[in-house]
Amino acid sequence: MKVFGALLFLSLAACSERASEPPTDWMAWSVGVEARYPVTDADGHGPDIGSDEWAQALQRKLGIVDAGGHGPDIGSAEWRSAVEEKLPSGPGH
Repeated sequence: MKVFGALLFLSLAACSERASEPPTDWMAWSVGVEARYPVTDADGHGPDIGSDEWAQALQRKLGIVDAGGHGPDIGSAEWRSAVEEKLPSGPGH
């Protein structure tokens, strides 16, 4: 029974760890981020969601890169995790 409990715990821990990772589909993730933290203005002016220009604007707004422009590669799992960490949470931010 102890073995079953340990396996159950490890399975749940692995699932919760995966849930915190950003989605692998770039466009789906980008649309979700844009909905939570718009890069475009209220009239829809701005770079196309998911484009390199959009990602660069997003990282500037969130401060993902330092003053010299150094940071994780845009689009990488590390970059998306950094974005997720900096996004405001909850309605109205």
